[in-house]
Amino acid sequence: MDLEQPGGSLDSGEARLEALGYRQELHRKFNMYDSFAVSVVLMCNIGGITGFLSIAYTNGGPVSAIWGWVAVSFANLFVALSMAEIVSSYPIAGGPYFWVLELTKNDRRFLLIGWLTGWLNVLGQFAATATGGALMANHIANMWLLANGHTFNSVELLLTYALSLVATGCVSSVSSEGIRQFTNVALVFMLVANLAIIVILPLVAPVHQSAEFVFGQFTSEDAAEHGLPNAGYLFFVGTLCAQYTFVGYEAPAQFAEETKRADVAVPSAIVLSVIANFGLGLSYLLVLLFCIQDPSTVMTGDAQGYPVGQIFYDAFKARFGSGTGGIVLMMTPLVSMFCATVLFLATNSRMLWSFSRDGGVPLYKVWAAVNRRTRTPTNAVWAMTALAFLIGLPMLFSMTAFQAIGSISTVGLWLSYGIPIVLRACMRDFEHGPFKLGGLQLPSNFIAAAWVVISTVAFVLPVAYHVDLTNFNWTPLVLAFCLAAVLFAWFAPGCGARHWYHGKAHTLESTSVPPVRGSNRYAVENTTYGSCNNDLPRLTLLDLLEEFKAQQVARRSRRSSSASGRSFGGASARSSEGASAIVEMVSGPQPQLK
Repeated sequence: MDLEQPGGSLDSGEARLEALGYRQELHRKFNMYDSFAVSVVLMCNIGGITGFLSIAYTNGGPVSAIWGWVAVSFANLFVALSMAEIVSSYPIAGGPYFWVLELTKNDRRFLLIGWLTGWLNVLGQFAATATGGALMANHIANMWLLANGHTFNSVELLLTYALSLVATGCVSSVSSEGIRQFTNVALVFMLVANLAIIVILPLVAPVHQSAEFVFGQFTSEDAAEHGLPNAGYLFFVGTLCAQYTFVGYEAPAQFAEETKRADVAVPSAIVLSVIANFGLGLSYLLVLLFCIQDPSTVMTGDAQGYPVGQIFYDAFKARFGSGTGGIVLMMTPLVSMFCATVLFLATNSRMLWSFSRDGGVPLYKVWAAVNRRTRTPTNAVWAMTALAFLIGLPMLFSMTAFQAIGSISTVGLWLSYGIPIVLRACMRDFEHGPFKLGGLQLPSNFIAAAWVVISTVAFVLPVAYHVDLTNFNWTPLVLAFCLAAVLFAWFAPGCGARHWYHGKAHTLESTSVPPVRGSNRYAVENTTYGSCNNDLPRLTLLDLLEEFKAQQVARRSRRSSSASGRSFGGASARSSEGASAIVEMVSGPQPQLK
């Protein structure tokens, strides 16, 4: 579906971007289908369910898996509707962070809310990237275990995790057109993979469970085993499988500045992707549960507590006497996990870029740079790749601690979704975009906000009582540490962000929107750092190195044509010339002293 404006007029998304005070810097290559594909591939029902089914299966069994999926999908639809109305009015990269600034009118009294939302989203995004890499590493380790019986140690698992992140970082660094094409191919693969599993697994499996087992089997004994107080608590914990999978569907908003008619395409993509994820995920879950060969060995068999690997392996082994076919079929979730992690990283980098454009993070000029060739924020891509690797280091010592860090992806993102939704519910002079909820707005906002609270509570509650270091839920402590660090960075005396962060920083040289405080933060002489003029010093680190090499070659050429044997004064002059060239390359032409 092509959403370009007729007659060559200004794209409606770009017009709204300029009305908000920002210049078009990225290439608009995405349409509504591409935005939809980004969100569906990023949620990755195959990868999420494959990686997290053990949570539901050990906390209530099939009922927690199936009905938990239905309940979580229904609740997320209201979150998606609420976000869709907001992004239709504010179609700009940064998503929830920028929505908060607009909804509070960039009032200095409420800048802390925007700052906090931005950091919650950034932390949630790169923790989600880390979770994607961990899912890939764990899946590869399980395939290796089923193939030859070798269990990865912590160092092998970390190495696999690091290689997975590097591979996704390379793909995420391509141009907007490259990401668009990759996303389309990834969506086609995911749909084909879903269909292949739905068709192949039931045909291969010689035993099929009954509908009563799939829809009605609730293992209440799990509550006593985990020391949980009642069956309701058990079901609540079991829904975490679905909640992990419904993460990141605001991704089209992060690509809004690369999307044609973003005020129409992005909200539609967000809502439709949640509906699609519900259908695809439910069909995958049903096939898995119907094709269980022996319910008692799903968590205790050769896959050592990895249910989907066990189901695939058992089905092929029961039919053919060998589980090799099941290991091969496990490649489909692995590829889907890779595609999702690529888009997590691409989305994450857009969020960091947008936040940096407003000066909200340290070294913001580096992360706000746009690569000249790809027109994408490649510095931000590799910054998030490095951070994702760093927060994966705890897996060397404790997978429980690392899983708590992964939980921050969901908690951080949910909270960043909830803040603008609550502000929208309280706002009476909201400027609507093309997507309007009408009379459904307040009910949708209320249900969405309530769900954000419920889902956040679910992630911080203990998953077992008689708590010890083996089952301790570190999520509340990690979340508290992150919030304390962000608040300290804001209130720190003398150097805290409250002294230098001013919210929106318009990047238009002229705009009908009045400039905000601090909007000249990117000024270098008479040029504005935020502008998309190609002559401005918006250099990535690679651009900087290439230009430095070019100037070195030019200087060597001039030396070779000059007479040999310079005086010390001449050498000093050349050194000064070289230093001035580097400064000019980074900061633009320098004024001449008189």
